[in-house]
Amino acid sequence: MRKTAAKRKSPIAKARANVIKFCEILDHLPINFRFKLNNLSKDFNGSWEKTALNGTTAWQNGPRILFNSSFFLKRKQVFEAIEEAGYPVRQLYFPEKRSKIVPRLTEEKLEELYHGEKKSLGEIAKQYGCSKQNIMVLMERLGLKRRTPSQARIEAIKQGRG
Repeated sequence: MRKTAAKRKSPIAKARANVIKFCEILDHLPINFRFKLNNLSKDFNGSWEKTALNGTTAWQNGPRILFNSSFFLKRKQVFEAIEEAGYPVRQLYFPEKRSKIVPRLTEEKLEELYHGEKKSLGEIAKQYGCSKQNIMVLMERLGLKRRTPSQARIEAIKQGRG
């Protein structure tokens, strides 16, 4: 079947949609969020801080101010800098699934939550805005031991969840 002309998106419309999504991602970062760009042109190098300018998101580096769309051509480097600052870009892409952005889950924090505080995989997943399966895969990747199903049930009953 052929697509009708009304259903096809022009390359310009697709590009505009990408820019809009990129700007929405930057809008979800908290005010005063900072990221640093290196090894780019002199216009982009330096530490950028999110501010609000007349109700619009702006990024300031000393006296220089840029808007979200100004960074679109450097989006790969911007996303890498955001990840380095501890904000998972995937959560920024799907803000409706997450009311707030949380720093990345470290091995030490995961071990503390699971073994120290005896939290369930579901509780940890809910806290970090992902699925239980993501937590299981992360634990496997990090080589952390999981409770057996019977141990998990006993723990849930102790905590009043069973």
